[in-house]
Amino acid sequence: MASNSRENFTYSYYEDFVCRMREAYHLITFQEGKSIVDKARRPLLILRHDIDLELESALTLALMERDLEISATYFFMVSCPLYNVFSGNGAEKVSQILAAGHHFGLHFDCAIYPDLSVNNIDYYVSRECQLLEGFFGHPIEAVSFHRPGSLELSGVTLAKLPNSYEMVFREEFEYFSDSRGNWARGNPLESREFATRKNLHILTHPLWWNVEPKTPLECLTDFIHRMVDRNEAYVYSVGGIRG
Repeated sequence: MASNSRENFTYSYYEDFVCRMREAYHLITFQEGKSIVDKARRPLLILRHDIDLELESALTLALMERDLEISATYFFMVSCPLYNVFSGNGAEKVSQILAAGHHFGLHFDCAIYPDLSVNNIDYYVSRECQLLEGFFGHPIEAVSFHRPGSLELSGVTLAKLPNSYEMVFREEFEYFSDSRGNWARGNPLESREFATRKNLHILTHPLWWNVEPKTPLECLTDFIHRMVDRNEAYVYSVGGIRG
């Protein structure tokens, strides 16, 4: 199948994808990856999910990985306009993902801080981490930047936490992402990097994965419909009206 065939973005394919990765690689966290000292302990794999739009699809993938005995790092936003990790429904889903044995990450949106600089990024990141840690009682283990710009891609390091774009993860790992519903560099399983067992850093966005094959536009359209249904149900419940 072609690297970006829609058949390659189904749950059944994802199961095969991560199982083949687990067979070939030693799965590690960002904290472990930052302190690589044993160069002989290769190949290494970091598996990451950035949660940009919704928590429901993230939970589906998290439970699937739990059943496969695979742990990934899930990065959540505190400023997302489309989901709220602190709402009752949102908090329940985040808690379920953590209870499934996954690692807790902050998906940090730099765009909401107009004065962001190398001098204050630690302050803003720490503030958001404290919100998540205080609410969920679970430590943040790493940070990923949402739509990183020049500052975030400059190799900036944080005082206490690894971030997914610092130099060690760009120099010691080959990066693959399914952004916009396609593998920009081709399917990692079909890559030369996988064949030669290079260290891999793989980012997926749960929204693009489904039971049946769907185009990225269909994924977004379905998400919009789910959002409308959820918001409508909430408005009716708050207003005491049943549709």
